[in-house]
Amino acid sequence: MEQETTLKPYHRVGRRTIQFPSRLKNWRYRAVIRAIAFFAAAHLETAALLLAQVLLARLHLLGELAPFGFAFWVAAGKDERGKMVLFGTTATLAALSTRDSAYALSLLLSILIFSFLRQRKAASRLPLPVLAGFSLPAGTAPLAWFRSFHSYDLLLLGLETVLAVFAVIVFRRVFRQPLHRLNINKHTEDVTAWIIFLGLVLLSLDQGGAYFSWLAGGTARAIVLWAAFLFGPGMAAAAGALLGFLLGVQGQIIFWLGILAFAGFLSGLFRPYGRLAVAGAFLLAASSLALHLAGWEAVPVEAALSGSAAVIFLLAPVLPLRLRLQSLFTPQGSADEGRQLRELTSVRIKDYAQVFRELSAAFRQTTAAEAVNEQLPASLLEELVRRVCKGCPARRDCWEKELQRTYNAVLRLLADLEGGQAVKYIAYPAFFQSCREKEIFLQTLAFLQEKELLNSRWQKKLAEGRDLVSLQLSGLSQILHELACEVRDGRQAAGRKPGAGFHVELGIAQATKNDQDVSGDYYSYLELRDGRQVFILSDGMGSGGKACQESRATVQLVEQLLLAGFRSQPVIRTVNTILQLRSREESFATLDILQIDTCQGKAEFLKIGAAPSFLCAHNQVREIRTPSVPLGILNEVEIKHVPVDLEDDTLLVMVSDGIFEVRPFKPDWLKKYLSGKLPKHPQVLADQIIHYARAADTRQEIRDDITVLVCRARRLTPRIRDYATG
Repeated sequence: MEQETTLKPYHRVGRRTIQFPSRLKNWRYRAVIRAIAFFAAAHLETAALLLAQVLLARLHLLGELAPFGFAFWVAAGKDERGKMVLFGTTATLAALSTRDSAYALSLLLSILIFSFLRQRKAASRLPLPVLAGFSLPAGTAPLAWFRSFHSYDLLLLGLETVLAVFAVIVFRRVFRQPLHRLNINKHTEDVTAWIIFLGLVLLSLDQGGAYFSWLAGGTARAIVLWAAFLFGPGMAAAAGALLGFLLGVQGQIIFWLGILAFAGFLSGLFRPYGRLAVAGAFLLAASSLALHLAGWEAVPVEAALSGSAAVIFLLAPVLPLRLRLQSLFTPQGSADEGRQLRELTSVRIKDYAQVFRELSAAFRQTTAAEAVNEQLPASLLEELVRRVCKGCPARRDCWEKELQRTYNAVLRLLADLEGGQAVKYIAYPAFFQSCREKEIFLQTLAFLQEKELLNSRWQKKLAEGRDLVSLQLSGLSQILHELACEVRDGRQAAGRKPGAGFHVELGIAQATKNDQDVSGDYYSYLELRDGRQVFILSDGMGSGGKACQESRATVQLVEQLLLAGFRSQPVIRTVNTILQLRSREESFATLDILQIDTCQGKAEFLKIGAAPSFLCAHNQVREIRTPSVPLGILNEVEIKHVPVDLEDDTLLVMVSDGIFEVRPFKPDWLKKYLSGKLPKHPQVLADQIIHYARAADTRQEIRDDITVLVCRARRLTPRIRDYATG
């Protein structure tokens, strides 16, 4: 009768698979956790790192390979004696909790050998992974030699050495780049290192028993969910593949790999649709693939794990605990360091702002001091006497005895010259009849007066230039001051404000004078850093290409200044000064600015010589106008802001002044037209206004360029996507 032969798998003596009663296991976990709390009760970062040290020291890959506790100790120690002792003691205690005294002793020997070699100058120059790759087999080989040593043990020792070197490299990257600073575009290797580190920690949890296995599975799914939401399908699939491989290395690699990789990839495809879509796609993909791979019995378990991960993922924006969970594996001092860096940067920026403010004040004081002296300059009289009257015998009588009479006569002659009279037609004062050099006197006076006028013009230009520089320095100082406050408070200076209450639709239509190819009007619309939407319309002097150059330069300059952060007042004054300085000829342009705050539901008009605008809401039309001259005419510009409140379906109509030339005797025709029934779409309304203006003009051609800009503000209703994208 034949006897059956049973083949049992080979187990190295002293290295057994970790299987012992759950009560003892839980007790040992509690003992280790209490030890961690004793050593690191006051420091969350240290406690988290010690917990990771415990889990990695207890981790036995395939029941045989355990190099990760030693590798983590090498990376966490950072050549600091206190940390090396603390983490070494923790790793040894965790190894003892596995009831494998041989493993604990070999780990302790490896730690001691590594510490000894780091003290030697020759060995200290070696990289940490190389030194760790030498220390681990040096600490494990003596114990293996005293026991039954086989070729299989040698193979395992080689694998442990390779894994230790690899793990040291991975763990050093984890410590080098904290979790909250990871950037997928810059730190691809660091993101991969973090995923491997978290996978090893979760694998250790998975070996701890049923409850820990559930915790590891749910955490792995949550990690893949966040990878899909933050980085997209590529990184989510990669994270799922890595975590699935590590968690399934114990025997279910196909199941874990398929579930996490496929669900991560599919949920990443729904990233543009928000948080809720990502969570739903992940839950659907994981449950469907579990049904295909393991049957209906696995679907409830997978749905419970994926559902719990999805709930945590969805509730993350409203849970204050998320910041604490994020800081478990990040240096606690980084927040303080960041705050100190922001404070230092804020102070430096404020110093620069103060410098620009002082420079602006210095330019203003210089201009004000020069503007005080606008009387008849003494230099003109001195030059006149030196050129004409210096050798005259009657000089003493004219310029000493009769000084007041001579001075009044010179003022009268200057007034005639400034009035535009020619020199030969100016009547001399009575007492000048006896002057032998009266013709030369008058010609010299006219020459000096023209020279003085030319000098005063240049002085005026120089003063205007100083005013412009002072205005720019003041605006730059204000921008730097606001930037310093944003840096100090940690607020973002860019990006839309959350919770927009209104949506803006835009329609634009134009018509040119005499059907020319180029319109003298120019418009633009942009979004500022704080989320406000700005619409700009300018009408240059005249029509055609030259007017277009003026209006385009005005609009583009306003755009750049607003995007740079300047307020409206310095923007308007800067543009006005530049229009005055850029050309000798008369040059001006109107400016019509509409700023809409979609968050607060408010709008603001700013008009400089612009045509009236109209606000249409609830079958009522409000005309908005401000009396002012265009830019480039006067030195001082009167700036008036007209704020308005937005309601649902509010229409804001901006036009250039050519719209009123079609009916010059009926300036209110557009307001009456807007009082009627209007189309809802802004582009249709803009086209209809242009069409009506063409039909209303009795002449064949339009008299001036026309631009119509229509904005429709619609109130947004609460939607699920507002929460899902939050």
